[in-house]
Amino acid sequence: MAGTYDVALLRSDQIERAYPLIQAAVPALDLASWHRMASDALRREQILVAVNPRGYIQGLSIFRHFKHPILGALLDVIFLCATSAADERGVAEGLFAGINLMARELKCARVRFWNQGPDNWQRMRDETQFNRLDHGLMVWVANAAR
Repeated sequence: MAGTYDVALLRSDQIERAYPLIQAAVPALDLASWHRMASDALRREQILVAVNPRGYIQGLSIFRHFKHPILGALLDVIFLCATSAADERGVAEGLFAGINLMARELKCARVRFWNQGPDNWQRMRDETQFNRLDHGLMVWVANAAR
């Protein structure tokens, strides 16, 4: 089933349907706070979703592109949620491919996947978290110039 997901940036009509995925990662997050963040045109983060052929959102990733003072252009993946009773691996592969494509388009040589935890919702508002080098998993971007 891998490759059967439409992976694209979250549309405004998908915000409420994506809420259960982010709530699974951040249980205390209420719908109003999610809606405010996801619909904010000035937010620094981007939200990528994986949608199955029936139109259900099966995966979600929140990431930020920025210039790290040491590493240069970096794609920071704050959240990665893949849910599927039948094809969790396919959903995750779709999201990884989408993240890799975004990183290449943004000319990032690396992607950092943050350690997953509900406190990431607060930590992503702390600008010092982005310049640190002591958290998450750093991955080289496939086919990126190094």
